[in-house]
Amino acid sequence: MMAILLGSVAALSTFVACDAAGARRVPGRSTATAPPLDLSRLLVTGGRALDHLWPARRHRRRDAQLPDALERLSSSIRAGLSLAAALGEVADRLPDPLGGELRRTRAAVRHGAPLSDALAAWAAPPEATPAVRLVAAALTLAADGGGEVARAVDRVAATLRERRELEGEVRALATQASASALVLAVAPVVFALLVASVEPGAVTFLLTTPVGLGCLAGGLLLEGLGARWMVRIARAAR
Repeated sequence: MMAILLGSVAALSTFVACDAAGARRVPGRSTATAPPLDLSRLLVTGGRALDHLWPARRHRRRDAQLPDALERLSSSIRAGLSLAAALGEVADRLPDPLGGELRRTRAAVRHGAPLSDALAAWAAPPEATPAVRLVAAALTLAADGGGEVARAVDRVAATLRERRELEGEVRALATQASASALVLAVAPVVFALLVASVEPGAVTFLLTTPVGLGCLAGGLLLEGLGARWMVRIARAAR
């Protein structure tokens, strides 16, 4: 889907560029230079549209931004800023979706809400991921309890990075399992087609005799059960 969107954007930009060039060449048409198409803005707009259509994609992108955001937050705290000020500074530097969420949290603090309440509101929605809840809890403890805030933030960032690496490894293994399941499911069908091309009498036996029909039905049933089992195993690994 992302590839289709990028291809559409590229085609649109090419069309607009060609149309502008044609306008300069055709007599009678305005020779004013058409404004250049902002491809980066179109890509950002397209990404936001995809985020609204697929919330799970937005959540994955936000979780991927969290480790870097925490490292920037730790650097700002070590530079002498308070946790609330550092959070606001980091929010201004981050793109959406995480940047927008942190800017809303900063706005709540500026309107008089305690930082702990603003962080709790950030982690309260049902769609908040475990990573968001972990970060919000760690920052709340740092805001209420004090201590070495920068070190605590660094540890949370390291934890999130390790978790993402582990999840990536699990996804890779699950993809391999899905590919293996597909091969095992397709192999009997391909083998049956090869046998039919070499020995047509086998197809006649399978389709015209009671024993052959029973073997065919049993084979299809076992094939379906095996495919369903392998799909369940692959999904459980994800």
